[in-house]
Amino acid sequence: MSFFSRPVRLVQSTFCASLLLISSCALAICQPGKLVVQVLGSGGPELSDQRASTSYLVWVDQKARILVDFGSGAALNYEKSGANPAELEAVLFSHFHVDHTADFPSLVKGLPFAGYDKELRVFGPPKRGVFPGIKEFTHALFNRDTGAYAYLADYADPDVSSQFKLELEEVSLKSKEIRRYDIDESLTVSAVSVLHGSVPSLAWRVESKGCSITFSGDTSNTDQALDQLAQGTDVLVAHNAARENDTDEVARLLHMMPTEIGRIAGVAKAGKLVLSHRMKRTLGHEMESTTAIRKNYAGTILFANDMQRIIVGGK
Repeated sequence: MSFFSRPVRLVQSTFCASLLLISSCALAICQPGKLVVQVLGSGGPELSDQRASTSYLVWVDQKARILVDFGSGAALNYEKSGANPAELEAVLFSHFHVDHTADFPSLVKGLPFAGYDKELRVFGPPKRGVFPGIKEFTHALFNRDTGAYAYLADYADPDVSSQFKLELEEVSLKSKEIRRYDIDESLTVSAVSVLHGSVPSLAWRVESKGCSITFSGDTSNTDQALDQLAQGTDVLVAHNAARENDTDEVARLLHMMPTEIGRIAGVAKAGKLVLSHRMKRTLGHEMESTTAIRKNYAGTILFANDMQRIIVGGK
């Protein structure tokens, strides 16, 4: 039984100039409010931070079109956001840690109740070591014979008729390669592979109507792969899961220090910087993080909270 999607619709990205990403050459000016990012989950994997785990909802012209990650608690906050499930076009997974994916089965189960009757494009990284790729991840959940939620197998099986289908799109990239996917004629997403220890991981950029949002995902960025993806972005959502010179060796391996976040935001000339994936080791240290970031970045800095909406463009 095949659980793989049909061939992907992708366009290899090229740069209009050495420092301009993808659609920047269109010279479109971002009109504030056309694009909004809503934080469904601003926390990490902890059970005591009073936050939902990582998830973001991208609104385009007041329609909730794109989900980036869907960790525990995100399903409830998705409902609270007032999003119309019928308008959802794609889910972009950065990687397959539980705090970025736990509520995905709830989304798959819930969409038919909302009358969802089209293909949902689901993007994710490829398999590496003990970590699944998007196809293996979905297979483990929904395989008809062995899946944890085998009763939902029809939604992942392209050969069986059901209300909607998952169209799985594996994003396998060379180092610093950026690939662009067209969601429709006015909405594109782009990905680059980033370093998150041994975990295959992606950073994502969403663009529409001259506006852009870049999501760092979890990464140390020691290879500086984020730098080009984030160039000229209106909003950079960066994960603040480690303190400056953190004493936790694992935290330093997996996540960016605040100075590195500030360096990227400065080099990219990001319009706004949103710090999310806030863990207990960084909560309460906002001034310390801000001081480190300010060494390289003078723009707007926001510390994310659940359900917060950030208008893309303007001040």
